[in-house]
Amino acid sequence: MTEPRRYLVKEMFGPTLQGEGAHAGRPCVFLRFAVCNLSCRWCDTDFAAAGSSHLDSATIVRRLLELDRYGSRLVIVTGGEPALQWDVELATSLRDAGFSVHMESNGTRSLAAVVDWLTISPKPQFHDGRFALASELRPSEVKVVVDDTVDEATLEGYERRWGACLYFAQPCQDAEYARHLARAISLVSQRPRWRLSLQLHKIIGVA
Repeated sequence: MTEPRRYLVKEMFGPTLQGEGAHAGRPCVFLRFAVCNLSCRWCDTDFAAAGSSHLDSATIVRRLLELDRYGSRLVIVTGGEPALQWDVELATSLRDAGFSVHMESNGTRSLAAVVDWLTISPKPQFHDGRFALASELRPSEVKVVVDDTVDEATLEGYERRWGACLYFAQPCQDAEYARHLARAISLVSQRPRWRLSLQLHKIIGVA
């Protein structure tokens, strides 16, 4: 008998609230994969393989159902970079269990299976010439983390690339947060198709 595929999972937690983007404030549970193909200097997530667990899809679904004790049936799939591990088997298992799947990706990989909501958070300043944004992705929303490399031309380029979605500018949460916040506010003021996204979970102190 073939062994089921195992996924490298950093953590699962909930019930909690989605903290960012169009669905900020919605009850959900989180599935966070380990491993990323980028090394963003201001990343606030521990996605290292160390301390992660190798879990099959049945175990993942069972744990998420246990965590989702109020029945939101919304799972946020993130990382690391979730597109490195996402596949039809896990997507089907989650859908069969009644979950809607929202994924956040850096946009450098095609998806091997569909999701219900796709957030692309592009970070080309960290591609180092090794990656490009996947051309066939069709995001539901684009969320740009605003640091010193992001300007109005950056946002305009994403509007041209992904013309039929929602757009969010989110200040980078590092030591220069106040400056990045002011910059993000200025950018969305200049380009009204964009909205300001704040990390609600950090503001109100939930996981």
